[in-house]
Amino acid sequence: MSYLLDSSALLAYYFAEAGGERVRDLLSDESVIVDISVLTMGEFWSRLRAEGWVNVFSAEWAAVSELLSEIHPVSLAVVAKSIELRAAATGRLPQVDALIAATAASLDAILIHRDPHFAAIPEELLKQESLPDKSTLE
Repeated sequence: MSYLLDSSALLAYYFAEAGGERVRDLLSDESVIVDISVLTMGEFWSRLRAEGWVNVFSAEWAAVSELLSEIHPVSLAVVAKSIELRAAATGRLPQVDALIAATAASLDAILIHRDPHFAAIPEELLKQESLPDKSTLE
C-alpha cells in the first residue's frame, strides 16, 4: 500500500495533534510506502516559523525526511494533473494542495490529510483518507 502525506498530515504527526497517531502508525509500518511532495518542505518551514522554531528547521526537516520513503518533485505531469483535479473539484481547491493531491494521484497513492477542501475532489480521481480537521478541535 502506498500513501502520500499532505503537509497537514505531516504537521499533525510532528506536533502530536489530532490524526498524528494515524500518521505515526503508517510511518512505523514497514509494509507500506509513505511519501510526500517536495512542496511540504515549504509548508513545514512556514509552520515552524509561525511557532518561533525556524532556527531548528534544518535539523528537524532532516529527521522527518529520514522517516519517509521518498520526497517527490513537482513535474509537468503533476501540474497537468493538478489542473485536471481543480477543474473537476466541486469547491475551492488551492493550487499547492492541488499539486500535492496530483502527486498522490499520479502515484496511485492514498492522500492522507486533514483539510476539508480535499473533499471537493471527486473520489474517482483521488484516493484519500481524511484525518480529524484541526479547526474542529479548537
